Amino acid sequence: MFKAIQTSVSGLIASSVRLNAAASNIANSQVKSTPNVLTFSAGYTPVRVEQSTTGGGGVRATVVPVSPASLSIFDPTSPLANSQGAVNIPNISLPAEIAELNRASQAYKANARVLKTLDDTFRTLLKI
Repeated sequence: MFKAIQTSVSGLIASSVRLNAAASNIANSQVKSTPNVLTFSAGYTPVRVEQSTTGGGGVRATVVPVSPASLSIFDPTSPLANSQGAVNIPNISLPAEIAELNRASQAYKANARVLKTLDDTFRTLLKI
């Protein structure tokens, strides 16, 4: 019973990490930086979440940077543009990030339902 609770809680935490990473990527998707190394303006480094199973059951979520972190686009009107008119933007796919938000949200709901079921089962056992 306690192993199931531990597993579900780890799933809740992993889902929260995934939601936060996707939300951060979406919020910073339009941050621009200059590709010129001499006058570098720090941009946003997008992240992704890798999940792995733990030895005792459950999952562990690890945030890792996306590689390559940025893509060059042509935007000569930007004050950050280099002499060729290029700026860097984070290497983020908005549709993929929205899909990740949906998957993480559903995983969170599923783990919350498991905890609710375990709670109901435990209460029923205590009444016997």
